[in-house]
Amino acid sequence: MTNGQDRPKRFSSWTIEIKVWKILAALIILPILVMWFRVVHQNDEILALIRNDVVMGAAGQRTWMGSFVNTNERTLRDVAVTVDLLDNQDRTVAKAKADAAELPFGSRLDLQEPLPPDAVRLRIYSVQWRMDGTNALMGPFRIPWEFGYLMADPPKTDR
Repeated sequence: MTNGQDRPKRFSSWTIEIKVWKILAALIILPILVMWFRVVHQNDEILALIRNDVVMGAAGQRTWMGSFVNTNERTLRDVAVTVDLLDNQDRTVAKAKADAAELPFGSRLDLQEPLPPDAVRLRIYSVQWRMDGTNALMGPFRIPWEFGYLMADPPKTDR
């Protein structure tokens, strides 16, 4: 920083020399970062699947147990989730549903459903919530997931 006479004077008279290529690089990189942020932080990741297990009961019956967690820093209201349990040809053989009036940050919404013998995977049918005047309703999601697949790492989302 100089004031034009190679000796510092008052702060208000300092100038900063910035190369034009640095300004152009910043103008190119900034929109790319904004687009990346918008893609990474989409609405379909506000409620993340963090439990997707098949458990066996004492009598040998299978039960699917799932949990969704609020990854947003704000409380979600009127939350509802529906998960389709599918056979090997991706036909719905059972549905698991859960809802909550409020779901604060880090809180879980648990689902549980007895599994028919032919259920082999799941598909999230619908996810909905309300937050600060915004209503979101997503689904059905196209790609089915195998049991055990998670959208987020549970230790990183637990509080």
